Amino acid sequence: MLIKVSLSKLKPGVFIEEDKLKPYANIFPNYAFKIESETQINQLKTLGFNEIHINVHKGLDVASGEDAKQFIGFPIDVLLINEKLSFDLLIKEEKGYVTYLRKGQDFNDEVYYFLSNEYHHDRVYVRAKEKEIFHRYAERYKKERALSEKGLAVGFETKEKVQKYQDYLNNYIPVNKDLFEFGTKSLFDLYTEKELDIVKVVSINEKIPENELFSTSVKGNKENNNLLIHKKDVEQYKAFIRNLLDSKSDLSEQKEKIKITVMKENSKLVTKELMENPRSGEALAETKNLVSDMVATIIEHPTSFHGLMKLETYDYYTYLHSVNVCTLSVGLGMILGLNKKELEVLAIGALMHDVGKSVVPSELINKPGKLTDEEFNLIKKHVDLGYQALKYNLDIPKESFYSLMQHHEKMDGSGYPKRLSGNQIHLYGRILSIVDIYDALTTERSYKKAFRPFDAVTILKKNPEAFDQKVFKEFVLMLGKQMLHE
Repeated sequence: MLIKVSLSKLKPGVFIEEDKLKPYANIFPNYAFKIESETQINQLKTLGFNEIHINVHKGLDVASGEDAKQFIGFPIDVLLINEKLSFDLLIKEEKGYVTYLRKGQDFNDEVYYFLSNEYHHDRVYVRAKEKEIFHRYAERYKKERALSEKGLAVGFETKEKVQKYQDYLNNYIPVNKDLFEFGTKSLFDLYTEKELDIVKVVSINEKIPENELFSTSVKGNKENNNLLIHKKDVEQYKAFIRNLLDSKSDLSEQKEKIKITVMKENSKLVTKELMENPRSGEALAETKNLVSDMVATIIEHPTSFHGLMKLETYDYYTYLHSVNVCTLSVGLGMILGLNKKELEVLAIGALMHDVGKSVVPSELINKPGKLTDEEFNLIKKHVDLGYQALKYNLDIPKESFYSLMQHHEKMDGSGYPKRLSGNQIHLYGRILSIVDIYDALTTERSYKKAFRPFDAVTILKKNPEAFDQKVFKEFVLMLGKQMLHE
């Protein structure tokens, strides 16, 4: 967002974005840049500027130069989880007060945990002029707190509804509707989910209907993308996708598209099996074969990567998250110059990075609303639990453990479990720390909206000291290229 400010308010850290600077390319080669010194401010004054446009999303907000009395601070715990903010939310840094989320954006559970537990901001701020709006908002916090103490949340006010949500995630598996052709018989029952009610849409041996649910022209609507099978039908579904490619002529224009879709579906099922039984030699062998095929496909057919990068964003399944993270990590690794073997090692670790969550009770992993400190500390143990489950398996490349052990470490030493910093963090860990948070932010759940890619990137940019900036820059460029292919 561009705003016009007086030059008297400029300070290092503010991002200038002013078209009127273009004639002065000999002094300012770029009309959009971050102020690094008082000298640049004096140069602007010399040129006769009294006011100038700044971009508050790329640098310090003008508020960072205001008197602290113009802000109201309060504990982060007062914020309502998974609700839209009715005011701008700011954090205080060494350079001043910085807008973290804008009015109208969701303050969801990922943002809460990133701010409070990984970035250690236990106090946040609003502008004093929004005091009355904030007080009305804070009154609603009391209701959420009362529900949270009972293990409930807004929208999940009964234990029955929470259990319904848990049963939905634990018993049904999302599948890709694009694999089902009109008029063909389904080999298993197909379902969809509407407000946590599971509705059967096609019975076994029934023909796939020509309706909106199966239409490939309908995009961006969760209801029309949420096709499910029951977990008891996994083997039938695996056989179905194995046979799909064989049924297509090698000359078929859909062959490559189906191959990519089948690879993604198989990735999902193999990762699910690995999560459920991380010590299984068979599951690990399947994982390694899957990774080898995925990396080879991307290297030999670079355009296929854009198909693989179309992430699954409906509801949070740990195994879906792991596949998303793996895909993004391989793409980023290629851009960073990793060879085929290194990409495979990175991919294996990425698929296994959350395997420790299989030991954590699913009601905590999928809990709607805010976790208690005790619950969050238990979830944080998933890193060590994953390592303990896999450390004696000699078939796992030693370097793959960097992805598992370091995906919550931060460059400034604020991460966990070992509070590593800088060069102590392997490149694989630096890649995973960015991709893991990005996918969590951009995944929709039944109780919250997903952040748009741009907004998720903006949140990550607010914490530059936490991430390797070279890796982050390449990640953002990669996302930009992907959007051009959609």
